[in-house]
Amino acid sequence: MKASVILGTLLGGSTVIAHPGMGAVMEEIKQIAKRQFQPSTELMGDLKTLPDNSLSTTGRAVKAILQGTGNPIDTTSTYTAPAGGRDAQACRADRCCIWKYIANDMRAAMFQNGVCTNIARGAIRLGFHDAAAWTKTTPVGQGGADGSILLSGSEMTRVENLALATVGAQFTTWFNTYKSYGVAMADLIQFGAKVGAGSCPGGPRIRAFVGRVDNPNPNAAGLLPSPFANASDILTAFAAKTIGPGGVVALLGAHTASRQTQVDTTQIGAPQDSTPGRWDQNYFAETINPNTPSTIVKFQSDINIANAAATSPVWNQFRTNKAAWDRAYAAEYIRMSLMGFNDINGMVECTKVLPSVLPL
Repeated sequence: MKASVILGTLLGGSTVIAHPGMGAVMEEIKQIAKRQFQPSTELMGDLKTLPDNSLSTTGRAVKAILQGTGNPIDTTSTYTAPAGGRDAQACRADRCCIWKYIANDMRAAMFQNGVCTNIARGAIRLGFHDAAAWTKTTPVGQGGADGSILLSGSEMTRVENLALATVGAQFTTWFNTYKSYGVAMADLIQFGAKVGAGSCPGGPRIRAFVGRVDNPNPNAAGLLPSPFANASDILTAFAAKTIGPGGVVALLGAHTASRQTQVDTTQIGAPQDSTPGRWDQNYFAETINPNTPSTIVKFQSDINIANAAATSPVWNQFRTNKAAWDRAYAAEYIRMSLMGFNDINGMVECTKVLPSVLPL
């Protein structure tokens, strides 16, 4: 009996009849499973200690996503804002209503001429850089997805953030427009990172939660991995942020929409794959292809992760299975977007206001 037959039987819940070679077959099944994406499952914030009977609807949903059982993507929910505009009483009474107007503004800036724009790819990177200045040992309120990258006045002068000046200015403009409606910069940045990914054709519609607290003080420096780092250092850095090896691969896939400006200064604006306006798998294939054109810039850190024993099987899984990558990216990015925030149970889900999916 082939391993695939037994695996299908096991997954279907039917009785399996043992035979002399089953031990070897089961070991083969285990090895196949190890080569597939394994989600990061560590709980975060107040979800680490709250009992299930104390969880809100949002708390239960986020806990399931963090543990790898909940769906991080929503392609079907919709929302129509009440009549009267964003200043209408009915809109102000709905926590998510103002985010519909924000979503519309963001989509208009992030999707043009059939592809995602520099504002979209910058928004994705801004979300990463605000959230990832955090580790599990960072004191509560002193790092993570807290808006400090734009509020502190100093984080944007760090070398890793210099290329974010234009998108940072756009987000500051949006913040000044919407802060009187109770919108936090921390939420605006993470919401924008999700709209950014979804504004690239083929990008996932990642569930969105609001309620973060802004922090005007700079987060600690030196917590973002270098684009020249070896695989071991990268995996260690992300493990300190609750993200496992498979999660690292999934998140790196966002480089499919990237145009780099600092790694190779002779090719400012060069893409990291051949289709930077779309959310496709070319990045995974082309990073490991030695024959890609020199106009595609590959980060040494990405090459290292693509070839490392702990991550290369997942890299190849995502290279051939977009659905698996989309779901993995969405779950791991939701995790990223919650770094440093404690009151996850008190957040509100506003996924319904997100723009619709753009087909690849």
